[in-house]
Amino acid sequence: MAEATNQFSSKAIRAAFCFAIMGIILIEGQQDFLTECRKKVDHGQCGWQIGTELYSGNATVDQQCCSRLVDMGEKCHKELLKDYLSSPDHANVNATEVWRRSDILWSRCSKISAHP
Repeated sequence: MAEATNQFSSKAIRAAFCFAIMGIILIEGQQDFLTECRKKVDHGQCGWQIGTELYSGNATVDQQCCSRLVDMGEKCHKELLKDYLSSPDHANVNATEVWRRSDILWSRCSKISAHP
């Protein structure tokens, strides 16, 4: 019985270790993805314009930055926003309102930067 318990414990420890390693790999992969996303939009004032619009509600994103946002892709846009909002430094931000503004911004930018 003790041997079966030890085997179970050993298997549980190995499984936990594998999950931890997979988690680290996924976190590193996610960070690489977010870094690449930031590079795509972080030219000149675009990041500032997007942030201002999302957090103040003032439509500040011009057509050039809308094009960069759309070229970056919706997945990048949403993952960057999710990463930003998950920070404890931004716990006081009204995430629901920011997500609503994000959807409005994405819709507007998609329309005005439509590729022929």
